[in-house]
Amino acid sequence: MKSNGLFFILVILFTLSCKDSSQKETPVNDKIEETRTKEQVLKERKEKEIARFYKRSVNRKGDSLLPYIPQDSVKVFFTRYAQEHPETMVRMTTTYGDIEMELFEETPLYRASFLFLINNGYFDETVVHRAVKGFIVQAGNSDNMITAQKKGSAGNYQLPMHILPDVKHSYGTLSSAKYWENNPENWHNPFDFFISLRATKHLDGEHTIFGRVAKGMNVAEAISKVETDSRDWPKTDIYIEMSVME
Repeated sequence: MKSNGLFFILVILFTLSCKDSSQKETPVNDKIEETRTKEQVLKERKEKEIARFYKRSVNRKGDSLLPYIPQDSVKVFFTRYAQEHPETMVRMTTTYGDIEMELFEETPLYRASFLFLINNGYFDETVVHRAVKGFIVQAGNSDNMITAQKKGSAGNYQLPMHILPDVKHSYGTLSSAKYWENNPENWHNPFDFFISLRATKHLDGEHTIFGRVAKGMNVAEAISKVETDSRDWPKTDIYIEMSVME
């Protein structure tokens, strides 16, 4: 009888031990499930914010503006945009002729941003605003209010500098402009670009080169020779139209 009593006591203790062990493990599993749920909620919230931000807006006149790109979302947004838009060839049409440009895949944020601006009509109403013979032809800006409104609607976002070590400024390279003053981090202006008409070593390491002219340098040369004012701005506006070729 003592033997049987001891056996039952051991069985009861073993059962209680298993039950206690099961209870201890449960909170850990619940915590993992709770953490995963929070991550999913945050992800869904972020996606909703992105969907709200990246919708095109209009001004009071009904002109289409640009989707708003928060500066802290630039890398995420344009990385995704680059994946969704693999095109590398674009065309700039002017009254002097067409210039075809190849965008480098090695500078994906710049390629994506340029395509984004073209696809959303930013360059409509912009002009060649600097023409210097034997130096550069610069475009992507204008004195029109709509241009400033489009930049503002996009948040005036900027791009981080991306220097390709083996690519130098030379005849036909396509580069992004930037502000030289009060810009210690070398942020680049995605709305403004220039075509080099010669090698310019002093610009190497300072401006991101994100493409090259594939066809139409004779057009760039012709534009560089027009009469300009003291700011190198052509006295007769040279409007540009940008389009994606593929």
